[in-house]
Amino acid sequence: MTIKEALTSTINFSIPVVRVEKALIDAGLDGSAIYAKTDEKDIDLCFAGLLLTLITSADVTEDDVSVKLPARDQLLKIYSAIYKKWGMKDPLSVAGPTVKQRLFW
Repeated sequence: MTIKEALTSTINFSIPVVRVEKALIDAGLDGSAIYAKTDEKDIDLCFAGLLLTLITSADVTEDDVSVKLPARDQLLKIYSAIYKKWGMKDPLSVAGPTVKQRLFW
């Protein structure tokens, strides 16, 4: 199995081939290289990049054809879970307020 095949096997929806190719290039991955378990993190993060593309894409309706993307809140949960899986900070998470206690006497 190639790295490209490993990536596309994780995707349960239709994404144009050129978008997958761009994601691989942007991630610095050789899609034709043989997949190894050590590539799992890189493929997961590449998949997260594809999810981000889908999250920011609009549904398309043209004539009688309508393309509806999966629920964005579900895609965000998957995106966040990937970063959590690898112990990384989710770039899209909203940072909560920082509370510092100060005592004045």
